[in-house]
Amino acid sequence: MPSGTSRQRPRKPLIPKKRERDALRKKIGAFLRERRIELGLTQAQITEALGYVSLNSVSNLETGREGLPAKRIYAWADILQLPRDAFFRFVTGEAETMETSKASSAAAGEMTRTEAELLAAYRKLPAKYQRRLCAAAGEFETLARSETRKKKS
Repeated sequence: MPSGTSRQRPRKPLIPKKRERDALRKKIGAFLRERRIELGLTQAQITEALGYVSLNSVSNLETGREGLPAKRIYAWADILQLPRDAFFRFVTGEAETMETSKASSAAAGEMTRTEAELLAAYRKLPAKYQRRLCAAAGEFETLARSETRKKKS
């Protein structure tokens, strides 16, 4: 080998082959379905919360017929109560697995149906109304704390 040259490992192609992409979509889809069920969410709740037009969109993702759109990865991570960066690495194929545990779900708190509906309604609002709703929620939290203190006194 001539001096000044080093032996490099062949690089992994930037764009995976069709078979690899299909396998990744199926793996991600199975994970989405499993996690949704673990959290007690329906496809309808996911559809509404993420702003999809029909249930078929979520169904197609869960079966691996379609890939997860890049612009929705963080929204999916939020609704599935997963760390965004770890979920992104999993969805892009950078990470082989996505670890979840029921303990982490419980620690994060399970999302109730009412919470999922509230989240869906919030996401449909224009940004200025989202800010106003957050401000109002902060005021309600302050009121609730002051009422709790009064009861303890």
